[in-house]
Amino acid sequence: MWHSCDNDAIDKRGHARQWPVNFFTEMDIYTLDLVFVFILDVHCEIHHLQFVCTVFTKPDGFSGRVFSAVGLYDDRQISHYSSEEGTWKRDGLIGEIWRNTEEPHDIKVWFLHEVNTLANCTISTCERLITLQRRIGCEVDKHPDGSVINVNAFDEYRYDGEDFIAFSYDTMQWTEKSPKAKETKLMWDTDRFHNMYLHSYLKNCMDWISRFNVSISTPPALHMFTSEAPRDQSKLILTCLATGFDPKHIDMKIKLNQIELKPFSSTGVRPNDDQTFQLRTSVEINRDEKQSYECHVLHNGQTLETKWDLESRQHYWTAVAVGNCVFAVLVIMSITYKTRRLNGQMNCNGSTRSENIQHQQIP
Repeated sequence: MWHSCDNDAIDKRGHARQWPVNFFTEMDIYTLDLVFVFILDVHCEIHHLQFVCTVFTKPDGFSGRVFSAVGLYDDRQISHYSSEEGTWKRDGLIGEIWRNTEEPHDIKVWFLHEVNTLANCTISTCERLITLQRRIGCEVDKHPDGSVINVNAFDEYRYDGEDFIAFSYDTMQWTEKSPKAKETKLMWDTDRFHNMYLHSYLKNCMDWISRFNVSISTPPALHMFTSEAPRDQSKLILTCLATGFDPKHIDMKIKLNQIELKPFSSTGVRPNDDQTFQLRTSVEINRDEKQSYECHVLHNGQTLETKWDLESRQHYWTAVAVGNCVFAVLVIMSITYKTRRLNGQMNCNGSTRSENIQHQQIP
């Protein structure tokens, strides 16, 4: 998703700064309008690196997997934990990309112990199914040119579907999100060695994601085409398709004479089968418009565009006409073939129609 960003409104720790009380009263309306136009016109990209772990208690009759863990960069899976081998497996990634990065150390055995302790269960039996989930990683906000606006880290837990406890990077202490977490907070706060490790791990994560930019970026391919408007024969639906891009954050605008047109419809960003993404945006246009339309896309700091003009329309309608002619010829050929075949079946059994007539004339 794309967000409006304001550098001055966010400090380095991600907290909103307080505007002076008399800030707006000292500005005239014209200047205020320019400020809002500037803020809304600036975009930022949000990228995250996170590892999500889930562990279940094992009640009687439960036969599913009790532990799973995956690593995600934005919405793309980059690694997973192999319970059979007891180690993380990276999913076909270039080693250079992940230099100086690592997956979290607290894995299956520790998680099983924690969820059973919280649920008052033994490792082998438990009265009901309970989940413990962890999300650890970092997030960065960047301008399209790659400059960092804000970066932060997180390590948070959910117990049985509810927020439970979270680690504070600044204080290296735990913050309870539920009354059930008070005892856990007291115990985890005293483990200073582990909390120092978490602080170091999250710092490395933030340093890495601040430098990382487009190493696994794939730009979109752009296509523009039209279809008939459903209720107005004087209109066409002009569609811009961006496909094959990764990561999924993208901004698309269709313009006429540099003026942005209001979208008629949009699919939203959708996944392709090859772990890339696609987006379609459509506008309603006049059939006889002679000016060129442009589709502008901003993806991972790169601007791309394509045009749909009178020449494109002529090529399009020529292709449609040729296609219709070819289709008509194929239909006629098919009908002719089927008719001849049907006539042949009616007059066969070893003889032709003329032979049947001759046989009928013999006394």
